[in-house]
Amino acid sequence: MKYLSQLTLISFILLFLTQCSAQDVVTADQGSFGVDKKNKIIVWHQQNLDAILSKNKNIVSINFNEDFSLKNTSKKLSYNEGISVTNGDDYTLYISKIPLIHITIDTENMTNESKIAGNFTYYNNKEFIESVMGVRYRGNLSLSFPKKSFDIEFWTDKTSQEKKDLKFNGMRSDDDWILDGMYNEPLRLRSDVATNLWLDIQKPYYLDKEPEAKNGFEVKYVELFKNNEYYGIYQFSESVDRKQLQIKKSEGNVVNGELYKANSYDGGPDFTKAPEKFNNLFPHWSGWRTEYPFINYKSHFENLFELQQLVVKGTDESFSNNIANKVNIENVINYYLFVNAMRATDNLGKNYYLGKYNKNEPYFFVAWDLDGVLGIIRDGEREHVSDFVLGNGLFNRLIKLNPNNFNQKLKDRWIALRANEFSNDALLSRIDKVYNKFTKEKIYEREQLVWINKLNENTNKEHYEYLKTSLENRLTFLDNHFKSL
Repeated sequence: MKYLSQLTLISFILLFLTQCSAQDVVTADQGSFGVDKKNKIIVWHQQNLDAILSKNKNIVSINFNEDFSLKNTSKKLSYNEGISVTNGDDYTLYISKIPLIHITIDTENMTNESKIAGNFTYYNNKEFIESVMGVRYRGNLSLSFPKKSFDIEFWTDKTSQEKKDLKFNGMRSDDDWILDGMYNEPLRLRSDVATNLWLDIQKPYYLDKEPEAKNGFEVKYVELFKNNEYYGIYQFSESVDRKQLQIKKSEGNVVNGELYKANSYDGGPDFTKAPEKFNNLFPHWSGWRTEYPFINYKSHFENLFELQQLVVKGTDESFSNNIANKVNIENVINYYLFVNAMRATDNLGKNYYLGKYNKNEPYFFVAWDLDGVLGIIRDGEREHVSDFVLGNGLFNRLIKLNPNNFNQKLKDRWIALRANEFSNDALLSRIDKVYNKFTKEKIYEREQLVWINKLNENTNKEHYEYLKTSLENRLTFLDNHFKSL
């Protein structure tokens, strides 16, 4: 009997030690982490940290393909604090709720022109996606930034380079995606706030016919590792194209829906010039770039040509009588008010799309590339100018001639938006949601460990206070302006 009692005690002790040992080591899922040996940073995506802590009471190390020991085992793992760990070398571990992306690319052969093959992984809340991709640098001014942005196209393999669609949670299924480094934006939040605001205030006027249509694009924050080096916070976004807007496809040589990008300041997109003729042999004309359709390698600028002729050269009577047939007035009003509220100085003669749902339908605006807003311009420099109304040839002529009581509609819509989406509380709540998360969860801290740029010239708090003051002053000025219409 005594022998059995001793045996039972020994078995209990061994079981206890085995359980303790199992609780002491956590193994991170494939794709859920990145280890930056250069900057000594580990980022681990763990959506439900409480579950890990509940299951593992005495964590002493975490396996990220090799064991990293916690230097202070009494300190609880947290999203809100960098954790000191070591594998012989000391690292700072950050635990993140934000999806994690790895890209592996040959940077020596990367350009902003043709895409080259690379590898891509995405991890978000136990979902792991892995794919071959084609990738190139994207942007114009952003090409000069050390933190690059990327255009990505998913492929079935590196040899055939056949496109394939992938779907990410809350976003569409597609092959074309963008990784925007937001290097010129000190708080990394302006584009996110403005993009989501536009989606909230502008639904496609034909939504009853096309319930899947979106007048804009979805964005998601991700953290990026490039070639196993931490590259910080990025905006992962959809593209604007025919499928996104659900505009009607061409039928043979019959053009139905259309889509153009306001591509350069050549007079077309800001409606200040109207060339006497157009040429369909090229995708570019008068500052526009054809996105759809491009049939048999030809553009179809006829309708856009007529719009520009009407706006720039049409008589006052012709403009007033016909403009509502050429552009969707509700959409024009929303875009004009949105650009002014955000003070998007680079989005009236460039950086937007002009779409047409179907033949004999009006054109409509689609917001795009919204980084130079809310008190900064496109290079990130501050431009605190509240008392100036933004416009272009189309908007200015609508206000001047006031067809169909346009100005009253503009005023009424401003008042309605100020009571809801454009209210001070609503806009500051959008800003605070991102700013507080990035501050509390140490996202700003790890971004600043790898990027020394405009973010570091002032404290985050100073950047935030500037943004807040700039927005409040802007809204006050616009309230007075639209009241006087």
